[in-house]
Amino acid sequence: MSATSLDAEGDSRCQAFHPLDNQNSVTVLSIKAPPLVLEDNPAALLAAPRVQKEAYFHICLDTSGSMAGSGLRCAKEAMARLIDHLINTCGVPSSKITVYLFSHVCKVRQLQDEAQDKAWVKTINADGGTSFACVFKELVANTQKQIREGEQLNADINTTLFFFTDGEDYDAHNLPTAKDSLESILKGTSRLESTVHTFGFTAGHDAKLLSWLTRLGTEDGCFQYIEQSGAINSSMSTTLELLGDSAMELQRKIEIQLPNDEEDATSSQHWIPIKLERDGVSGTAVVRDKVFTGNTIKWREYRPAPAADDLVAATAADDSDVHHTVNEMRVEWLQQDDHERILGMTVHIQHEFLRLVEAINTIGGSTDLSAVEKSSKLREIDNQTESYAKVLGTMTASSVKIKLKPMREACMQACTQTRTLLQSFLSVKADAHKQGGSISNTSLATFNSLAYGQITEARLKAKLDARAGKNMALFADLDEKVAKIVEELDLDVMEAQESEDTLRELSCAFSTNTYIEALRDGDCLCMTMDVSRASGAIADPSQLVIKSIFPTLLTSSMFTLALGHSLSQNSPEDVHGGFDRHSAASIAPGLAHENITAVMPLYINEKHWQVAKLRMKPILGYVVTLDATGYTYSQSTTVPFLVLAKALEAYPMTEFKQRQILLILQTCDAIYKESKTLRETTKALVEQFCLSHTQRTVDVITNNYVFLGHVICALRAGDIKGEEIQSLVPRFEPAMVEEQIRRDMSWRVSEDLMGGVTGWFNIDRQRDIVIPGQQYRRQHEAYVKSLERGNANSGVEATYRGLYKDAFAAHTGHADTEAGSTKAVATSPSSVTASLSVASPGEVLPEPEFHVPELDAVRWELSEGSLERLSLIQNAVSTCVDKIRRLLDVVRSPLDADLTRVLTTRLGAVAPTYMADEFFARYSRKTSLATLLQAYAHTRNSDRRSVENLMTPFEQELVDGDGDQHSPQALQFLKSLYYAKMSQMIGEVVVSVQEDYLESRKNEAAAVFIHTEDLQVAAGVLLESRHRGGVGGQLVTLCAHSRMVQPRAKIQMMLSGTYNGVRLFSDKSGTVEDIRWYPCKKTLYRMFTNHHEEFTLDEWRQFHPNRYDDYFAKRYVLDGYASELPEDKLAEVQAVYARLRPSTDAQAAMRMNIDAN
Repeated sequence: MSATSLDAEGDSRCQAFHPLDNQNSVTVLSIKAPPLVLEDNPAALLAAPRVQKEAYFHICLDTSGSMAGSGLRCAKEAMARLIDHLINTCGVPSSKITVYLFSHVCKVRQLQDEAQDKAWVKTINADGGTSFACVFKELVANTQKQIREGEQLNADINTTLFFFTDGEDYDAHNLPTAKDSLESILKGTSRLESTVHTFGFTAGHDAKLLSWLTRLGTEDGCFQYIEQSGAINSSMSTTLELLGDSAMELQRKIEIQLPNDEEDATSSQHWIPIKLERDGVSGTAVVRDKVFTGNTIKWREYRPAPAADDLVAATAADDSDVHHTVNEMRVEWLQQDDHERILGMTVHIQHEFLRLVEAINTIGGSTDLSAVEKSSKLREIDNQTESYAKVLGTMTASSVKIKLKPMREACMQACTQTRTLLQSFLSVKADAHKQGGSISNTSLATFNSLAYGQITEARLKAKLDARAGKNMALFADLDEKVAKIVEELDLDVMEAQESEDTLRELSCAFSTNTYIEALRDGDCLCMTMDVSRASGAIADPSQLVIKSIFPTLLTSSMFTLALGHSLSQNSPEDVHGGFDRHSAASIAPGLAHENITAVMPLYINEKHWQVAKLRMKPILGYVVTLDATGYTYSQSTTVPFLVLAKALEAYPMTEFKQRQILLILQTCDAIYKESKTLRETTKALVEQFCLSHTQRTVDVITNNYVFLGHVICALRAGDIKGEEIQSLVPRFEPAMVEEQIRRDMSWRVSEDLMGGVTGWFNIDRQRDIVIPGQQYRRQHEAYVKSLERGNANSGVEATYRGLYKDAFAAHTGHADTEAGSTKAVATSPSSVTASLSVASPGEVLPEPEFHVPELDAVRWELSEGSLERLSLIQNAVSTCVDKIRRLLDVVRSPLDADLTRVLTTRLGAVAPTYMADEFFARYSRKTSLATLLQAYAHTRNSDRRSVENLMTPFEQELVDGDGDQHSPQALQFLKSLYYAKMSQMIGEVVVSVQEDYLESRKNEAAAVFIHTEDLQVAAGVLLESRHRGGVGGQLVTLCAHSRMVQPRAKIQMMLSGTYNGVRLFSDKSGTVEDIRWYPCKKTLYRMFTNHHEEFTLDEWRQFHPNRYDDYFAKRYVLDGYASELPEDKLAEVQAVYARLRPSTDAQAAMRMNIDAN
């Protein structure tokens, strides 16, 4: 089956203009190609040819030390969200995604298993400096490999890069070469399309480098300047919206040829490829360095260059192949006051400013240009800027004169935005003039943020415009359809049959027309609301926020008139709020002076609905996307159900609010009954929701409130039987509540409030980890010492012992008989340390084990602090729980006969959040805690889907108020959390002990010094090092890190430099003066951390009395060792600490008091 273009010449069009007067060498083209059709099915129009391509995604995360903390945490969350979107929304195989963690080195991981990859992301830590050269090198190597694979498949390659960073590059020596290599492969490889998206954290990011990166691909990427790390999620939402769900789909491409190239038409070098938009027909291009003024251009479908081994066959192929048919396209030259030219020119100027900034950066960074030459080139940029400023002024004047209001407003807004960017660019340029071509990082970051923000907004609007194009035909004959419907209605009979009270109640507040009079005018009656929206609502209408529902009713035409009047008097953001969830706006005041920002047509009766459902489409398009032509069918199946959920929150429930809810519910009924998809899927979704947690995530159920509205309508329509839902409710309700809690956890419950596992289980780190860990370390030392004891008198130790004895003999004139035994008696105050040498020669001690303390989950009780925190978490999620349960109450009794009772005696009788409190009271605290902890652990959809055996949420209700009754699964889940956390902390201690031992064995001399029991051998090691610098200094540092046998005696030996009167080493080479040496604070602190119990406070002070007299007093408090001090020293430490830290926070003070007690 082959494809060809429909009416290749008649349906094609090219609009063109030269951006500047007398500059015919730059031409901006806007192409419209005819859509493709299948030759054996000409009626099947394809919006764009959708075929698979070889697409690769490279995610580069800066893990340097400056990213530590909230920056890295937020970046990891954004990266995980990006990976989840690529895999689960775009269908990208994990093998096509590569992650690069770069600091001073670069670690590369090609994703394979989703569950393992997610676990790995959580382990990422920050450390080191920032070197872009190392990550560029890895990117080049991987891209080269992927290009070779693509060549074997004779396929186009598309590569997309994402950079997350907050730092500037420190590896200036290697960066230029690495940049050249990356640019060469991304821009200089045929059949490779590339895009780079960058996220710059804080003002410290390298704005020049990220600006260069964003423009590095064959297509400009998206730059996001993130001043605070917490804002990365909204920035990532924008990027994901641009990616859409088609990352693996190849967009249609055509090639154009300008007339002057006809003599070389056989050469592919003279054909300019243009990638069309996702509609498959429209595209833009800027042709530079070529004079063009003609009225036609040549075009053809894009055909990739053949692989080398197919070249002969390709040459012999019939040139009449439909893919290679050359067609003509007429060129329409746009006049200066044409709105299409104005809009196209503003976009062009925005990109030109970015290009000029890159030119300034090149000038400033050049070492080949003199100051005079740099100044001359900057003046050339001044001239170009002045030209664009003049054009912008002309376009602004032309925009004001455009007669059609929508076009005029669009052009005025585009000119205003571009003028704002011009002012920012002028500041950048002035900065460059002052600094000889250099631009300050802050100035450039601010400009980039503004420029790319406007470009990104334009791209999102382009997606909306593509939707608008499809809707233009839909709305073109809307008035005609409405008129035809109204003509067939007998409105006089309707008016006679309707009561006066009903007509008075259902009338427009502005025009006073009843709904029947509105029908006479082809209009409909609407409910008024206050709403807000994020930009994500364009793709997902469930992101529309229904803030309030008002009693005022308006006709759709009155709302439109009020909107137009308000826009003419106020800024658009003050009128509709823009794409800001937290906006405060007003189109018109209602009867009670409420701020109306939206309306929704209502189902009053079947005749009114015939008109209302047609008027609803452009209205919902505007309410959701701020563009009437931005309508999609999902808006109709979403927004009214969001309104229903909001209406059910009413308290108290007056008769008017009940009638209002009934109107909304009837509107939802009408939409549901007319939707074949909803009627076929809702029942199955309910059953699947109860059966599997994987069928509850957002990719299956986009919005739970909307879904429950669908369920209510399915029950009212008879698609689901009442007895069926009643049998499912015991499982459906807790599952639905837990799922909504899980979705809201990420923004309703802070990380600080949720806290760590240790807090919930009353784990005392000092009691449960530190002290047992010290015992384990001693046991491990005794164990390895027993393994090595047999070597005590072998060659190495004998050599060191001989060195000491020779030195002692030289010092005293006779052998060391005073020492007698080579085994020194431990003088450490630690009884455990003193009792380590209990094994007889040849006896090997058993290998020590560090066990997790048992937890009796039934007897274990939550502390008062934990109970208070649990209550705060329940309060944080109570709003969503209450909202879900209100909808579920209607699900239980959805029919009109029961609805009044439910609204009055149930929903209207209880205050907000009462239903949430009632729900949590049904379960024990441990059951609630287990469910909330599980929900918090699965805030990401991918985390929830990856769990095989999910704990049943809210598994078992209390019976007869028995607060001690706990569900078995909840207890098992809590125990598993406890054991997992304790195993992790204990495992860290065990690994630390073993790594310290292995590290100590790397240096033989250090290993002997640390592990020997013979102090004469230890003294011999120090004698051999001769000086405290070099090997001796390394030995001191290593001992500060490690646990030693006989630590007290050995530390005194190291710091005094003598043993039994023998001078072991000198502090200065060649001197005999007895110069006292003191270790640095870092080394001394490490010694204190590992050996604090070996010396008293006064003894520690003596190691450096001139500088650290108060240092150790503070360390005893901060490190939690104050409880080891006698009372007099404790009081002294507290006084010193209070003097050094007068503004100490409450937590540190509490720590000191706890230790003291």
